[in-house]
Amino acid sequence: MTNKANAFKTLDTFADSRVKLIAGMQKAGYATVEACRPIVIEWACAKMEVGEAGFKVHDVTGKVSLITSHPKYESTKTVVRDVLNMLKGVTRSTSSGRKEDDPVAKIIEAFGKLSVAEQRKVLKAIVA
Repeated sequence: MTNKANAFKTLDTFADSRVKLIAGMQKAGYATVEACRPIVIEWACAKMEVGEAGFKVHDVTGKVSLITSHPKYESTKTVVRDVLNMLKGVTRSTSSGRKEDDPVAKIIEAFGKLSVAEQRKVLKAIVA
């Protein structure tokens, strides 16, 4: 049996959690997503019980990254991605910079360049 009040309470908690995450990270001195990335990686490694064996700090750049050969790399990467996406306010990562053109985007762009009458003709042909 469903309970609408409990569902709303859960959704309110979820919606508030992103705001609290951002505010908490800013209060801790991490004002940007880029600044948050190293500490999020370290936290995710601790959360996934990987510890310092799951990440490395590059000598020259000081950049923190996950160790891809670690057995828990994929699950830890997912945790990092989810937290960073929450900080960014998105639910999915941006697409990789594919070099090929997206055929759907081309169709949408071409459709947008048509007159209203031409758009109606196209839509009528598709539906028919």
